[in-house]
Amino acid sequence: MNRSENQTTLPDPQHAVLDVVELLADSGRWPAGTVGTVVEADDEKALVEISDDRGHALDFISVPHRALGSRPSRSEDRVAS
Repeated sequence: MNRSENQTTLPDPQHAVLDVVELLADSGRWPAGTVGTVVEADDEKALVEISDDRGHALDFISVPHRALGSRPSRSEDRVAS
C-alpha cells in the first residue's frame, strides 16, 4: 500500500444559512478577514452578505465553502471594516 492509498480526504467545510463567516482569501473588492453572514448555501458555495455597522447590505458574494472560516455570532462581528 502506498501513501496515497492510506490518506483520507476531508470534505470541504459546509456553512449553513445565518452562519457568521470570515473570508480566508480576498474576494472581489473584499479583503481576507472581512466578516459576513451566509444567506444561502449549497454543497459547493455560500452566498455571503457583507453589511455595514448599521446592518445595511453592502454586497452579496458567492464564495466556495473552503474559502470561508467560521466566526462567533456576536452582532458586532457581522459588519465589514
